[in-house]
Amino acid sequence: MSDLVNPKETPFSSESAEVSSKGEIPVVNEGAYKNLVAQIDSILAHSNERSMPSRDRYYEATKRFCKFLADNYRLQKFKNVEERHFRAYVEYLKENRAATTTQTDLSGIRYFHERSGSKNTLSLNKRLALHKRAPGKENRAWTPEEISKARVVAREMGRVDAEIAIDLVSEFGLRIEELCRLKVEHLMHAEKYDQLIVQGKGKKVRPIPVNAQQKEVIKKYLDYAKVAGRYPGDYLISNSEKHGVLDEKRSLQNWMSYNRTKFMDEDRAQKEEEGKKKRHETISWHGLRHSYAQRRFDEVSKVSPEKAKKVVSHDLGHNRGEATDIYLPFLKAKTQK
Repeated sequence: MSDLVNPKETPFSSESAEVSSKGEIPVVNEGAYKNLVAQIDSILAHSNERSMPSRDRYYEATKRFCKFLADNYRLQKFKNVEERHFRAYVEYLKENRAATTTQTDLSGIRYFHERSGSKNTLSLNKRLALHKRAPGKENRAWTPEEISKARVVAREMGRVDAEIAIDLVSEFGLRIEELCRLKVEHLMHAEKYDQLIVQGKGKKVRPIPVNAQQKEVIKKYLDYAKVAGRYPGDYLISNSEKHGVLDEKRSLQNWMSYNRTKFMDEDRAQKEEEGKKKRHETISWHGLRHSYAQRRFDEVSKVSPEKAKKVVSHDLGHNRGEATDIYLPFLKAKTQK
């Protein structure tokens, strides 16, 4: 058993907390990161715009993007950056940086990308919906029926990892990559101390409270881990070898893409079939975080309405309260009751 023994003593170092306080993404795949930075260094060295006022900011912003690319995609060549990589980073920035800062960062990334020799083009800021989305217009939460049906589909396919993901993401509001990094020892700690310690984006650590119902889910998967021969230091669903977490994340995302029509509500599935769906009406893993957020908001509101949003924001691991509004349809109406 590792150092997961006291909820007041988190199993992550103070150095990690310092990094997250700066809003930086820690480098996991350092080799790929250094390779990408060397490429943007070369672009910078051959640039004729040495006196450009935004030059240093553009460079630092693009280095942060390189960290994201290295750790999430293991990309080797900066010129191979595609729109999907860019938009994934945009979603990350929406949760972790102010809109004005985000716009500057994206301009910097495009500056280097346009000079990389890439044949790909990246969207301009005005096409990326960087403005704050109003709560209540996009409800991405799964219905209870969709959650139940998804469990059945996963079970019938023998996808234990997908079934675990459905349960733990919906019960604790985890990001899918947080779920993939969850270890058996984290569940052991949660069972003993009623707190699930999660290491999120930027290595930011947060404890999520565990109630009686959630503890039963924890016990269920501790039993699974025992039968599967997993040790405390092993990942719950990811393989421990190199790149195991990223491979598991991609596997779960592919499972969702190929199977969601099997458990989506009829209205949602019909819109997708007719090509009338909005982007956020398609069911996704992230939608389970919305389900958690709305349930948790209702729970806390009954006891302390004024603290509900703050509690949900903490549980979701948001740096900005505005990011939480997107998860809470009809937030304004609820808080005014």
